[in-house]
Amino acid sequence: MKRILIVMLVSVGMLIAGSTSAELIGSDSFDYADGAIVNQYDVDDGLGLTGGQGWDWDNLSQIHTGTVSDWDNAWGTAYIENQSLITDNGGALRQYNGPSEMWYEDPETDERIGAFRGEGSIYYGVTMTPLTDGGWFGMSGYDFPTERVFLGMPWQSGVFGVEESGVGNALSDIAVVFGQSYRLVSVIDFDGDQLRLWIDPDQYDYDNGAGDNTSDIQIDYFGTNWNTAVRLASGGKTQWDNLVVATDFGTAVPEPTTLALFSLGGLFLARRKK
Repeated sequence: MKRILIVMLVSVGMLIAGSTSAELIGSDSFDYADGAIVNQYDVDDGLGLTGGQGWDWDNLSQIHTGTVSDWDNAWGTAYIENQSLITDNGGALRQYNGPSEMWYEDPETDERIGAFRGEGSIYYGVTMTPLTDGGWFGMSGYDFPTERVFLGMPWQSGVFGVEESGVGNALSDIAVVFGQSYRLVSVIDFDGDQLRLWIDPDQYDYDNGAGDNTSDIQIDYFGTNWNTAVRLASGGKTQWDNLVVATDFGTAVPEPTTLALFSLGGLFLARRKK
């Protein structure tokens, strides 16, 4: 079954992380009718798709508000096809709370209320398949309209890596195979001053912070910016599915079809790779 079950997802995340602070910010399996995901970015008219679970996180009060954000088309081509998001020289982004956007303090926007304000950790997990080589693809963390971090395949690298926008990147030795599906999990760790990326994490992977994790690639990150939205984008044609944004590693890792196994058997344990 393709749709993520919110209750199971949260319980599994807590089981894996061993922490009561685990929080699902939002998830989306893109179970929409075929067609464009939204009007152009900056058109804050409430017409974007608003499915999935969550996307109503008040980071100031640490509660879910019940008022969800919608998808924006960052630029170019982003559409739904067969219950997946397709980007092709384009991208789509979604804020963490409510439909009102940008940094305005008076009146305070939903995007501002949902923002991570230069502290804490925020995890992204997504299943993706790069279909054609347009030079790059990946997830990005946004600070209102500004891209701050990039996690995927940096421009013309041919391998997975992480990048602080406009500053520099760190590349793995894991080559990208076009037409192959991957589960990517990343963290923007403000407290540990690091960006980390896992490619196809399994039951032996874990994240206990900057000094104790099994990430495939990491880079120092001393940014004090806010984090308000996730973007999925690519230069070539790329398929995206089962997006999760959360405050813990365990919630971001599983595919929906494996959640039942994890919850029943406690199979996803914090063990090192062999």
